[in-house]
Amino acid sequence: MHPILFSFGPLRFYSYGALVAIGIFLAVFFLQRHAKAILVSPETMVDLAIATVVSGFIGARIFYIIQFWDYFANAPFDMIKFWQGGLVLYGGLIGGILGFLTFVKLKRLPFLDLLDLFVPAMALAQGFGRIGCFFNGCCFGKPSDLPWAVSFPFLDHAVHPTQLYEALFCFGLAFFLFLLWKRKLRTGWVALAYFVLYPAGRFFLEFFRGNNQAVFLSLTLQQGLSLVFVFVALFSLLYFYGKKRNHRSS
Repeated sequence: MHPILFSFGPLRFYSYGALVAIGIFLAVFFLQRHAKAILVSPETMVDLAIATVVSGFIGARIFYIIQFWDYFANAPFDMIKFWQGGLVLYGGLIGGILGFLTFVKLKRLPFLDLLDLFVPAMALAQGFGRIGCFFNGCCFGKPSDLPWAVSFPFLDHAVHPTQLYEALFCFGLAFFLFLLWKRKLRTGWVALAYFVLYPAGRFFLEFFRGNNQAVFLSLTLQQGLSLVFVFVALFSLLYFYGKKRNHRSS
């Protein structure tokens, strides 16, 4: 655990913010590098990435504030201190998707082509964000006596490093999605793969998390949202597959 990288006078530079920034930089670099493959200018891709990131941050912070409203109601100025940690990933996904959709619609860009390219970059950035969580000391796991269990100064027992579990999962997912994208599958299938595989992986990893409380049928809020994302993605998959079959039949 190393939440503060270094201090310069009254200024503090946080590990979480630094890792998130690295993830975003690499994701934008990836998108800019491959923009021309889907006939989008690199400049437009950067603008879209910025709109998506900003709306994603807003959504992630709003969800976090709602989740811990009892604290923020008594400390309203802490609501803006996102660089110290405190982002809910699914809130970021929802906010980012809304920003993405708005920009794409306004600029009349190819929605599914862009989404297919965006999801490997998203998974990559998420991986760095989870490493930031590890250094920040948040999102830790349940008590464990495994050889790779880690200790944090505010806990009296070793725990699963669930932040690193998810980071490795996200990096592997990013690589897999990029390989799918390179194969030039039917438009939209890479995005569907992300919206099935990431929530499924997150659902499983939640069983090792130690700081999320069950809200319904022994499932956490994050697991419930994971199921929603998986069902919506599978429904979309069946819808497009059925539409394709009907088109062939006609």
